[in-house]
Amino acid sequence: MQSVLFDPGYSECIYGVADSVTFMYEVFSSSYMPLKQKKFQFSVLINKIKYLIRKNVGFYLGCLLWASRIKNEKEASIENNPCLGDTYNEESALCDILELYNFITEKLNKESVYYLNRKYEPDKTYLTILETYMEFVKINKGFVQTKKTKELLLPENIKSLNKTDCITVEEKIKEAIEKKDLTLLFDVYSLILD
Repeated sequence: MQSVLFDPGYSECIYGVADSVTFMYEVFSSSYMPLKQKKFQFSVLINKIKYLIRKNVGFYLGCLLWASRIKNEKEASIENNPCLGDTYNEESALCDILELYNFITEKLNKESVYYLNRKYEPDKTYLTILETYMEFVKINKGFVQTKKTKELLLPENIKSLNKTDCITVEEKIKEAIEKKDLTLLFDVYSLILD
């Protein structure tokens, strides 16, 4: 029987990035300085925060792309699933992604209005990816029982990949992992999502 990896190599690319957005913001918010300096610091920091958000969302997009790709392997077993055998807890499974989602939909806008006098509008593509990923985790119950590709469920809004698209997605995933830059995956976003 054919097998595919649960993670094609994303974990090496995202190590330390997931917590860095909130960590960077917490360091900023805990520093005491005059409001004028704080505004300047935020104006510099917001571009770094936006980049880290893009990297984080790129990881979740990568997970959806990989799932779409391996779903085409009808009878393959999924190797190295770290969730297998755990007890599904929805709150725990969605904790990190909800924190990121709430940060970019609420907190960052509030701070941007306060420090920069302008709204922060989250990229709609990011919201689509994060909402789709949350649905993906829910319908698969945190992957705690996912052993084979035929058991893997995809959200309804994810488009099926044809053979050519599978090759394109796999090549882009390989490139993103080699360059340790998951933001490259946005190049193939439209193959699975609108």
